[in-house]
Order: sequence, then structure tokens, then C-alpha cells
Amino acid sequence: MKTMSTLLALLLLLSPIAADFCWAQTARKTTVAILDLEPKGVPETEVSALSDRLRTELFRTGVFDAMERGKMQDILKEQGFQQSGACNTDACAMEVGQLIGVEKMVSGSLGKVGKTYTVNIRMIDVRTGRIERSVTEDYTGEIDKLLTVVMKNVAYTLAASVQADGAKKTDKKVNDQALKSEPAGQGKPLTKKWWFWGGIGALAAGGAAAALLGGGSSDAPADDTPPVDTAIPLPPTRP
Repeated sequence: MKTMSTLLALLLLLSPIAADFCWAQTARKTTVAILDLEPKGVPETEVSALSDRLRTELFRTGVFDAMERGKMQDILKEQGFQQSGACNTDACAMEVGQLIGVEKMVSGSLGKVGKTYTVNIRMIDVRTGRIERSVTEDYTGEIDKLLTVVMKNVAYTLAASVQADGAKKTDKKVNDQALKSEPAGQGKPLTKKWWFWGGIGALAAGGAAAALLGGGSSDAPADDTPPVDTAIPLPPTRP
């Protein structure tokens, strides 16, 4: 009885959390396309390879559904997109994103000053044209590390930004649903929710029942020893 009451109370208390968790597990990926980085003092072949690695690392985060370079080029060709020079402006990235039908566009540049490489990446919301995140990574050393380390760091930084925005939207959605379920002007805190006190009451009832059942039975054998007379005897009387 006590175990069932405890489980019932826990289920009532955790049901809102479970609903949020299930929604998060079924959240879809964010569609994204990556423009080739603009080379600044770095060979174009190496910049192209690093752009491909960034595309792969974004997909590996599990947050993005990254469009392949070939598919993006095919769609732009079908749409008759023409751009003189490199598409390295935010306006161009936004236009490309609208044509290929993605939610986010990633663009930027890769430069080198002395022995230091600098990677500048921007993530743009296609619908609003707003730069949602800007990432800068500097690295001094061989260019190989840009491929194996820096691009991965950039990808996970962008993924964390998208997840944070998604968490805010989820909280807002849950709060809006809670407000809709309450009468206007009568929002209730946690301690005034019926399911909160229902769970507490069920838990208390289960504990009380278990205590009564435990107190009403005893396995100790009955004591058949007659009671001992501890009264002080009266003094004898004289004849």
C-alpha cells in the first residue's frame, strides 16, 4: 500500500517534467546550409576543404540537418541565381537561404596573419536576416589543426546556440499552455496546483495506512505469567 501510494505521488509530481522531456526528444533538426568560406591569404583549395569539414561537423552535432554543397548548387542553378563574385555578404547569404529553403545560413572567412589563422563564422536566420551567432577562433600553428580541432569547436558552439534558443522557446511554449489552462488572472504557483497537493496527500495517506497496519498486529507471544503483588503488607496487630 505504501509503495503504490509513493509511486502515484511521484508520477503526479513528475508528469509535467516527463511531458517536456518527451517533447525535447522529438524536436526536429534545424536545416542549415554552409557557404564556402572567403579565403584571405589562404589557398582556395584548403579553404574549400575546411568548409566541407565545417559542414560535416555541423551535421555530427545532431542539431543540424546540413544541406550538401552539390544539392545547394543544383537548386541555385534551377532557380537561376546569379551572383558576380563570392557570396560573402549577409544579404547574399539570406537570399541563398530563401531560395534553397533552409532555416539558417552559415558563412564567414578564413584568414592568416603571420603564423596565426583566424576563422570568423556567422550564423544567419534566413527568415529575419538577423545574425544569431558570431564565432571567432584564432589558432597559431599548422593548418591541419584547423581541420581536426577548430572546425569541430565552431560547429559545437553554433549547435549550443541553437539548443539554447530552442530551450527558451520550449519554456515559453510550456508557460503559454499553462496560462491558457488557467482562468484569466488566476495563475497559480506550484504549491497551489491540485496535482501537487494531490500527490502529497496520496503520499501521506499511504504512510498513515502503513503505520496503522503495522501498529495493529504483533508477532510477540502472549505473556501468561500472573501479575506480581507489589503492595506493602500491613504490620501484625497485637492480641
